Amino acid sequence: MKNKRLIALATAIFVGAASYALGWSTLFTVSSVEVTGTDQRLPQSIKVGEKLARVEPRAVAATYEKFAFVQDAQVSRNWISGKVTISITSRTPVAIFKNQAIDDSGKAFVVKGQLPAALPQIQAGSVEIAVAAVEFMKSLPEEIRSNLKILKVRSTGAYVMDVDVQGRKVEVRWGFATENELKAKVYKALLEQPENAKLKRMDLSAPHAPIVK
Repeated sequence: MKNKRLIALATAIFVGAASYALGWSTLFTVSSVEVTGTDQRLPQSIKVGEKLARVEPRAVAATYEKFAFVQDAQVSRNWISGKVTISITSRTPVAIFKNQAIDDSGKAFVVKGQLPAALPQIQAGSVEIAVAAVEFMKSLPEEIRSNLKILKVRSTGAYVMDVDVQGRKVEVRWGFATENELKAKVYKALLEQPENAKLKRMDLSAPHAPIVK
């Protein structure tokens, strides 16, 4: 019984000493903070000299994930060096709507600095409609999506696209987001016909009776 009491006492002393060392001692404090994955300036919620044990990774990550351009944040602590690393995964824009970027998950966010010029521009009545247009854009075959310059959403919900075809603009009146697979096949077939080498417009809203000009 005496041995058990001694062991319990030693354990309590050890736990207390460890808790003090982690929470109060100057042995385990933040020596530096590094943010990786973005060049945007973000507010620092961790201070040098702060106790490492009091830096809660999930809570710190949550403060950075509140920023719209941040897709994910991971926080790690190095107990030997005292360094805290915050790894940011930024959202990757796939389209532009006015002054906002939209990623492939449908999240709209503001990009600091110059917007990527190569991304397709979406013209729509609201950001919600633009986000829906991104979903439609993702359903298009690569040969259309990679050459898409402007995607317009009419008030009726119909889609009109400006597509770069070997250096010339072709207006594609897609209509509603129905029969997309058939329309894509008709689009490809029309471009392959020699007599359409200089066409400027195609209407695929009725894919069984397309119109070219």
